Amino acid sequence: MVLLLYCYLLFKTIFMQSPFRLSNEDFAYIYSKVPRFNVDLIIRTEDGGVVLVKRSIEPHIGSWHLPGGTLYKGETISDAAVRVAKAETGFDTEVIEQLGCMEFPEEKRGDLLIHTITVAVELRVLGGELTHDENAKEIGIFKTLPSPGIKEHFAFLEEKKIL
Repeated sequence: MVLLLYCYLLFKTIFMQSPFRLSNEDFAYIYSKVPRFNVDLIIRTEDGGVVLVKRSIEPHIGSWHLPGGTLYKGETISDAAVRVAKAETGFDTEVIEQLGCMEFPEEKRGDLLIHTITVAVELRVLGGELTHDENAKEIGIFKTLPSPGIKEHFAFLEEKKIL
């Protein structure tokens, strides 16, 4: 029984809790000084839909947007995209291609103003079950843009003729 508990705790430490995740204090300190590098995900389904999530946190609480997250040190853009897709949508995915960049030079997070640069990565669903994490109120697959949405994400989707 002790060995089983040890194995569980080791698995949880290695695979479920990232040593790269920043505390709120570290996030504020670092990203008040340098831009944040992010991946935003365009996850396509077989029927031509795109996964969008409705935010439950700042910035843009209550707005629909592309799932996304911070790139960790030592992680490739593709690895980050697959990791974030699993964490935020429940889907196992593979990268199709990088579609371009978006920039959010004045992204408000509480009292903090940060500068985020993001690479949009297109992914294909391989398996898993659609579910959202704690950063989202809702998750869905869309063939048209819902409202309200993050204008930069929606402009990118329209420009690339994705939705």
